[in-house]
Amino acid sequence: MSKQKLSITKNNENLKIYLVPHTHYDAIWVFTKEDYFYINIDLILKKVVDLLEKKIDYKFLIEQTYLLEKLEERYPEFFKKITKYVKEKRIEIADGEYLMADTMLPQGETLIREIMFGKQFVKKKFGVDVPVMWQADSFGLNAQLPQIYRKSGYKYLAFRRGCPEKKPSEFIWKGLDGTRIISHFMPLGYRAGLNLSKLGENYIKMKNVSATDRILMPCGSGVTMPQEETVEVVKNWNKKNKTKIKIATPSEFFKRVEKYEKKLKIRKGEMYSGKYSKIFPDVASSRIWLKKNLRKYETKLLGLEKFCTINSFIDSYYPEELRECWKKVLFLGFHDVVPGTGMDEGYEEAKQHIGFLNTKIKYLIPSVLKSIVENDSNNETFGDLAVFNPLSWEVSNWVEVNLKFNKGQVFKIEGVKNRDEVREVEVIRFARYEDESLKRVKIGFVANVPPTGYKVYKIIESITKVEKNSFIKIIGNTIENKFFKLRFSSDTGLIEVFKNNKRICKGNELVVEEESGDLYYHRERLGIPLKTERGEGVKYGSFKVNNFWIDKSPLRRVINIESDYYSLRWPYRLTDKTNTKIWRQKFIKFKKKIIIYKDIPRIDFITYVENNHPMIRLRVKFDTNIKKTEYTCETQFGAIKRKTNLYYLKPKGWVEEPSGIFPSLRWIDYSDKEEGLTLINSGNPENEVRDKTIYLTLMRSVEMLSSDGESGPVIPVSYAREIKKYNFTYSIYPHKKNWKKANSYKQGYEFNYSLIALQLQRKKKYKRENSFLKVSPDNVIVTALKKSEDEKGIIIRFYEVQGKKTETTLTLFKKPEEVQVVNLIEEKDKEFDKKIEIKENEIKLNTAPFEIVSLKVKL
Repeated sequence: MSKQKLSITKNNENLKIYLVPHTHYDAIWVFTKEDYFYINIDLILKKVVDLLEKKIDYKFLIEQTYLLEKLEERYPEFFKKITKYVKEKRIEIADGEYLMADTMLPQGETLIREIMFGKQFVKKKFGVDVPVMWQADSFGLNAQLPQIYRKSGYKYLAFRRGCPEKKPSEFIWKGLDGTRIISHFMPLGYRAGLNLSKLGENYIKMKNVSATDRILMPCGSGVTMPQEETVEVVKNWNKKNKTKIKIATPSEFFKRVEKYEKKLKIRKGEMYSGKYSKIFPDVASSRIWLKKNLRKYETKLLGLEKFCTINSFIDSYYPEELRECWKKVLFLGFHDVVPGTGMDEGYEEAKQHIGFLNTKIKYLIPSVLKSIVENDSNNETFGDLAVFNPLSWEVSNWVEVNLKFNKGQVFKIEGVKNRDEVREVEVIRFARYEDESLKRVKIGFVANVPPTGYKVYKIIESITKVEKNSFIKIIGNTIENKFFKLRFSSDTGLIEVFKNNKRICKGNELVVEEESGDLYYHRERLGIPLKTERGEGVKYGSFKVNNFWIDKSPLRRVINIESDYYSLRWPYRLTDKTNTKIWRQKFIKFKKKIIIYKDIPRIDFITYVENNHPMIRLRVKFDTNIKKTEYTCETQFGAIKRKTNLYYLKPKGWVEEPSGIFPSLRWIDYSDKEEGLTLINSGNPENEVRDKTIYLTLMRSVEMLSSDGESGPVIPVSYAREIKKYNFTYSIYPHKKNWKKANSYKQGYEFNYSLIALQLQRKKKYKRENSFLKVSPDNVIVTALKKSEDEKGIIIRFYEVQGKKTETTLTLFKKPEEVQVVNLIEEKDKEFDKKIEIKENEIKLNTAPFEIVSLKVKL
């Protein structure tokens, strides 16, 4: 960046307005994908090219390469014209992502791939770079984006939503790791220059908040036609005013602002405030099936990609389908797809992509894992099954596997073993042949698997050795293991958790709340729940517990509760004196499982919901004794603090009042110096901490896209009523002290990135176990292991999670020939270079707090 020092002056002779004609592209929202292709290609871009041909002073901004890719496919000759104007710098590609991602809900790797796929296209087709990240419509920006953007080759950022301060509109945004990016907040949004008759009025507003003598005035909107009169309006303005307007691109504006870099103020943290712009926090629970599926296939694809990379060194096979799978995931990560804020028909495309991912990944995972274990063999041992771990540390976790046997082959399974390691198993279900031998059986057990590797287990029909330091027992209404005690109520199904005889939490309590909002906002009028499982709320309705039982095995206890929610019961007055006689208006059916393991410090929950209520918000809550005013949320490549009790904050003059609702990635943690509770989700990102209680939103059922016409058109969205069946999985991790000392982030990853087991051929010999990549210490996490885009090595990406300087060691399965630091889009970048030490199979380097590091390794 420039080191030139300039004073900031704002007299009219120096001020210049950079008017940037643009259109914001939505892949889907209130029209279908094909509608948007027609509007943007056949109407808008063809008009843009017509203006460029007729008006020498005209320029234009295009955002996303998904649109350009389709344009080239359908109109190759027209695409050549676009190419010509890009190379002449009359069209600028800004943003440059494959699709403009939502930055709060997808995992960090998805955000990187959106950028990488987009920039690859731009470089290949136009031969230019993309220096400006143009975040026109994402609903807030996560705290690690300065690092993500700068390490992806961006120099500047312009964005529309979430800035906590309007003045100055230009500033340095500092990420969690300290990386800085020159930023511009659009104080009037991306339509500041759209109404050409109001240029003067909006100029005064923007001048008052500008940090420099240059003003960025976006001239466009979502799917809006370019205005032919723009050039003439600007000429007439310049004849009458000392302050001149220039039709420009964002780069021209930022190059001028860059000269004032040392004078600009610094801001830190996430851009997720509704003070000056809407960020729509409640979209984190709209159309929850989209969030659940994005998380599911991001996680599966990242694990598969790691093992495909490993397999490419064992038998050279690296599936071509991975790139197409990533494109489907990137579509799901788009800022109007995963938030779920569009009309029903638009999501047919998302359903097709989910179907594609399900088919491909379901086939690829077992075939790749089988290839690894069979071709990595050195004939050490016979084995019946292999368990794979996609994470970069040794994991002990629950795993289940379906096995099939020939007649007379196996009669009983009590355990599995690897050398001297013996593991008890739970037989979940089975079928037998006529001779009583097992035909099919599903078993579950806690496997211990090396980092980014596998372990082979052999079935044993009987075991006598049991680990002495491990136990699980039930006495009365209490289940106890070596980690905690859990007390349950058979009347309500609710639980209390104790650690060292001190209560950590009580709950897993379902809360049915009124929902009179839309896809963008939760709204309520009552101020109390419709009903909680404890009986709080509107007097008419109630939960009814139908069945309660506990499944027992040597390895775990599973509490089962079946209940229904009725909107009406009788009597509904004096209920403390009279039992309910009549139940009517059953709208929701629940089946809850609470899983307590002998050897795992988590409590896992599966809550099945069959919903027929068209307008509710359904949450689950855990009450604590913690009184802290902040809690910790996982964000992309890091963790941040957020305030509790924002529900009660009613500041004046905000565009959007704070609600206390936030999205997180895998986990949130509420703790003090002595104890804490980590709540882990697997695709339910919306949370709140209020009055010492942690809430996780399971779903919202709404009927309108925008009920007031402010956030979008007033369109009924019947599919968003969530009249369907769901399985919600989440977990709690009660612990001592804070999330860092408890390694809560590891539990979050382990709950989401499950161990994967598959059956092996019994008559073959296999290697007992292998680890292909290990990272240490505990506060460093590998997020990607992939083939490099140029196919000349592999990429290992990792980050520091606790916010402290760390000496990092990566241990590979073979000695690397060459290692270099690259940026997130796999280019050499001197600004982010680091000293690396290679010793045998180890790579050593220093990692800064919350730093994301990408290594290109040649093996």
